[in-house]
Amino acid sequence: MESWTSESGLNYLLAAPSGLAVLVILLLLLFPKFRKLFFRDKLIALLLAFLLVLNSLEIALFSNFTKDYDLLIRLFCTFSTIAASVFLSVSENLNPKALFPRPLFYTILIFFNLSLIILITSTDLIITGAFKNTYSISRTLGQYYWALQIYILACILLGPALIYQSVKNSSTPLIKKRNKVILISFVPIAFTVSLVIVLMLTGFSFSLSFIFPLATLIFLIIYLHTENKDDLFKILVTVPFSSERKAYMELNDRVLNYIAMTQTDEKTSLKNLLSDIERTFITNALEIKDGDHNLAAELLSISISTVYRNKKRDN
Repeated sequence: MESWTSESGLNYLLAAPSGLAVLVILLLLLFPKFRKLFFRDKLIALLLAFLLVLNSLEIALFSNFTKDYDLLIRLFCTFSTIAASVFLSVSENLNPKALFPRPLFYTILIFFNLSLIILITSTDLIITGAFKNTYSISRTLGQYYWALQIYILACILLGPALIYQSVKNSSTPLIKKRNKVILISFVPIAFTVSLVIVLMLTGFSFSLSFIFPLATLIFLIIYLHTENKDDLFKILVTVPFSSERKAYMELNDRVLNYIAMTQTDEKTSLKNLLSDIERTFITNALEIKDGDHNLAAELLSISISTVYRNKKRDN
């Protein structure tokens, strides 16, 4: 049996994250609710398609799929450029108040993409060739390879900035929470790509083989699971220090405590349980509405006197 320390074994190991990403993306297409989202959200469907191609090319780079190394590298750089632009477009699309007209935004992106694609595929200014190294295929850098790096870095860094702007401009608390979660999920992508490009610009060589496919997969899954408010809440209750997690843990602990008491024939009070649940919801509503008692009462469809009564009881 071939050892995993051999060249071939190392190839399989390095290609595993990309293979996992391809598998998960294909599985996502089997779910009707996600397919509906892809038809509705063209940008996320486009991102899905380019990530699928990009990860497939990554697998090909490790598996000796073809001896035309130059073609593989040029295709990989081309799709990396487009994927970075789509990431930026998805980020901009979340913002209800565009910083500048979207036709102008997309025109600029298309211009840069076409320019870089022509330089990558038709000249040696960005990529001059490719060669087989110990475990994969490496590119021979052209004189202006730095231009490609700067463009991808700009797209990846502008993405979180635009999502942060969308958090500030969110029209409802629900949209604001969703955009916050998406912003957090974008951080691993921005960090890894920025680190690698900065290292490459300073002369170091670093591979994203393990990190980037998993980071993009996390972003994609979280983005898809924040479309539905129930799925969004399931994600929020896992976020440390969030108001959703605090409320969930408090309710969960109290309900479990009452259930444990009833299971051991210990006398308990249903009225006290319901009172505890009511107090937790009111406290959470006050946090959501920044302490405004009227808005909290309106949110829960209760009287303001009930809000004050529960607050007084807490005190």
